[in-house]
Amino acid sequence: MTTYTYHVGEKFHADGSVRQYPGSTIICFADPESALYQAGVSVQNALSAQPFGHKFALLPPSSFHMTVFSLILDAQRVLPLWSAFLPVDTPLAQMDQFFIERVATVAPPDNFRMCMTYIGGKGLSFRLSPADEDTYHALHGYRRRISEATGVHYPDHDTYEFHMTLAYNLIVLTDDEKRAFAEWKLNLGEALRCDVGVFDTGAPHLTFFDDMFAFLTIDQGDLLRSRG
Repeated sequence: MTTYTYHVGEKFHADGSVRQYPGSTIICFADPESALYQAGVSVQNALSAQPFGHKFALLPPSSFHMTVFSLILDAQRVLPLWSAFLPVDTPLAQMDQFFIERVATVAPPDNFRMCMTYIGGKGLSFRLSPADEDTYHALHGYRRRISEATGVHYPDHDTYEFHMTLAYNLIVLTDDEKRAFAEWKLNLGEALRCDVGVFDTGAPHLTFFDDMFAFLTIDQGDLLRSRG
């Protein structure tokens, strides 16, 4: 009998197809020309070649990003995972407009200098850290101002781990697979740290999504299917 992780029925169907899971977030898109993006594609290919690779759902590279500030999820309409400024039953379209107005009051940094520290996550992701003190203060200062402007303040606000997700684990791994997966990530991470090095994220963007496969900017809002 196949045992699935909590991602099945949440973000994905059992067959690996993506489920509707709408929300909004502030992200930095991965540059397709960057070493980070190319490393992500390479790691996804390597995962698919593993004996347990079929137990994961890969994200399309076009969705690669670093989350700067998580806003809301339609599936989590409860404080403190919602804006303290609006009722938890506020329609998504209204929440989108609210965030467009509030986020615009906070001047975004032009860029963050980041580095990859290791491969981690319950599925598969690159863990990312500020590359210098200036970036650390710029990143956390921006997050603080966004929280104040939007009324969103997650419990892990001060301990949030920056990352770029590559895949979600859909089928529970056996104990042997867990050990093999952990060793595989450790060995691969050692090599990739040198390959990726320090990279620029560019400016953060307010985005909206129907699911985990695409993150749309403000000017693409008419493509959203979940705001009807």
